Amino acid sequence: MRRSGRVTVVVALLGSCAAALPATAAAGEARPARTAVVSAAADGTWADGESLNASVSADGRFAVFESRATNLVPGKPDLRNVYVKDLRSGALEQVSVATGGGRADGPSYNASISGDGRYVVFTSEAGNLAPGQNPAGGLDVFVRDRRTGRTEALLTNASGTPAGNRDPSISADGRFVAFASTRSDLVPGDTNEVADVFVQDRVRGTVRRVSVAEDGSQANGFSASPVISADGGTVGFRSAAVLVPDPEGGTELLAPHPRARAFYVHDLRTGRTQRGAQALDGGPVAATGSIALSPDGRYALYSSVSASIVPDDTNGRTDAFAKDLRTGRTQRLSVAPDGSQANDGSYDGAVLSADGRTAYFTSTATNLVPGDTNGHQDLFARDLRTGAVERVDLAPDGGQDDGDASGVSVDLVGRVVVFGSSGSNLVAGDVNGVHDVFQRRVG
Repeated sequence: MRRSGRVTVVVALLGSCAAALPATAAAGEARPARTAVVSAAADGTWADGESLNASVSADGRFAVFESRATNLVPGKPDLRNVYVKDLRSGALEQVSVATGGGRADGPSYNASISGDGRYVVFTSEAGNLAPGQNPAGGLDVFVRDRRTGRTEALLTNASGTPAGNRDPSISADGRFVAFASTRSDLVPGDTNEVADVFVQDRVRGTVRRVSVAEDGSQANGFSASPVISADGGTVGFRSAAVLVPDPEGGTELLAPHPRARAFYVHDLRTGRTQRGAQALDGGPVAATGSIALSPDGRYALYSSVSASIVPDDTNGRTDAFAKDLRTGRTQRLSVAPDGSQANDGSYDGAVLSADGRTAYFTSTATNLVPGDTNGHQDLFARDLRTGAVERVDLAPDGGQDDGDASGVSVDLVGRVVVFGSSGSNLVAGDVNGVHDVFQRRVG
């Protein structure tokens, strides 16, 4: 696929970050980490309902999240909605609205934000957000332009038949959107009668199917949960299909439990589909939790209970991994600084900073850092160069999180980390008793 100049700029920025970050750390200019609540109203009022599934824009200024709260904006919305928080000014904006500001008449969720925060894509069950959308009750994907205030359906549906578009992921420049759909009219020859993963080029108005086999043939099972790399060149997704042939001698069972699926990665430039998660012998393994790609699309990140991904995996636990898609090498992320195995599970995958140095993941293990006695799932950062591990979800006095951390996202330069927690002691005044979204600034 021909790529825009803006995508090239993103790739160049990734390279500059990779060069700059180690020097900054070496110079000793890091500032103390500090945590603040994201899922609060502009005046600081804490949300009266749970907030979750947050991600941060590449520039670190905006965070998008979904919430059931009724008090974040005027008018007391009573459905799950999507919001954007300006992390500098504290301003909060509901984006699951129609052009003109009309409230959605159905729940909205699964949002993704462009690198500069201008575009937000999300899934909604609402029937009143944009012309040409799926009828009410049919899942659809919407694009909200925060600069112009315009909301559009990603795809028009002339038939009026519910089609199930969902789970969007947007590139940093806002040009490419990956999504899952049960529609059979988006590309020629779609006859497999299952959900597939597609990418829309919003500049050219074209759609291509990416949940295809190495030879370009259709998937023989459903595909879902796409993620697109920041540079717009690579798409990862889960699938029940066999898209890559098993190598001779491959013996790994694919699905140890019903929700585990294969993890594939499709290169939009070459058309190649490969495994994002694989065993030492090249065979398939099941990925659990969230899947992710590094900003440049080089690394695939996931969790798996498989013991055949890396040598000497004997802990019998779900671990977090990163596969180098160029070399095929896989590294286990959820290990202690001395290399010892985690004594409990790391279920939600991982994300990687743009310079490839720091991996963030959640774990219920108690032996990754000293003094981990809270009995909760914590958020950890692992320096892949030194092996150092530190806990991120800490109270202002350094105390342990009294709840479970989940869902991490990091900005392009690795200084703004956004995550969720059910804890009540990460920020003073947290008495709402629900899962909140937080940001932690590091360095």
